[in-house]
Amino acid sequence: MCGGTGFDVNAGYTNEEARATVLVDLLHMAIVCDLTRVATLQFTMAQSHMNMYPLIGIPYDLHEIGHSSHGTMGVSRAIAWHVKHFARLVAKFRDTPEDVGTMLDNTAIVLLHEGGHGYDPSAAKMYSSHCTENMACLIAGRAGGLKPGRHVVAPANNHPANVLVTAMNAVGVPTAALGQVNGSIAALTT
Repeated sequence: MCGGTGFDVNAGYTNEEARATVLVDLLHMAIVCDLTRVATLQFTMAQSHMNMYPLIGIPYDLHEIGHSSHGTMGVSRAIAWHVKHFARLVAKFRDTPEDVGTMLDNTAIVLLHEGGHGYDPSAAKMYSSHCTENMACLIAGRAGGLKPGRHVVAPANNHPANVLVTAMNAVGVPTAALGQVNGSIAALTT
């Protein structure tokens, strides 16, 4: 479903805005009710052909935005839609009392987006949405000494999996690696 003049702004959309809202609510409730303490929430993927027009006003599906004239700015708007729902989940944890604080005090919540903004060596292209540089990675919560509310620029040799290793360590999973990626990001806890 490519963009342009022949794009059907109604095709490939089944009210993903409402679906994302309900998924956030269900995840929050499952953890509040102690049905689980670990969860994964995925709204889309980079190869998704979900119609983004109703969500961000760009007449392309999620995958094609990165190949369109909207390029990285369009992809940034798509990432912002994901971040909006991530922020809503974080706020629900912040607003849920637990022990002497809130659920957010005892939680690590991570958002990773699989596309970045930078040089794509496979295409020899700058400002590619298929780059593995400058990927959006957010971590929220205070579990295990996480320090919230800061922008941390990780060294160039870090990988998004280093954020996951940091979160895993924060919630008590003693690991130094995830797959082939070794190490955590100390700046997230100091």
